[in-house]
Amino acid sequence: MQLKNATSTSILLIRIMLGATMLLHGIAKFSDLNGTTEFFVGLGLPAFMPVIIALIEVIGGIFMIIGLLVPLVSLGFVAILGSAIFMLKSGTGFVGGFELELLLIVMAIACGYSHFNKKIIQFIPPA
Repeated sequence: MQLKNATSTSILLIRIMLGATMLLHGIAKFSDLNGTTEFFVGLGLPAFMPVIIALIEVIGGIFMIIGLLVPLVSLGFVAILGSAIFMLKSGTGFVGGFELELLLIVMAIACGYSHFNKKIIQFIPPA
């Protein structure tokens, strides 16, 4: 019984940290939307993409923190972070390169998997 409580608490902490990190990255994109848009367009992406990505990060971050639609939000995070690695950081190596994105991907997969086939909203992960 103790192990189930420890596992639930551990996943909860990981989920809150992941949500807060993605939320803050989304807020940063919105705080300099013109600069973010110029950067994304420079990568060859459409000008509407920064808004969509920032919305996924902000809304998804909030949802992740409160435990709403965690598996779906996790997929969104994995798509964004995987794209960032592929488009920006694949040539930079692990340390000082894509380590943060990869860590966040693993956190998103763990959170999504732990909430798979559960209630739509569940603040405390199931044991």
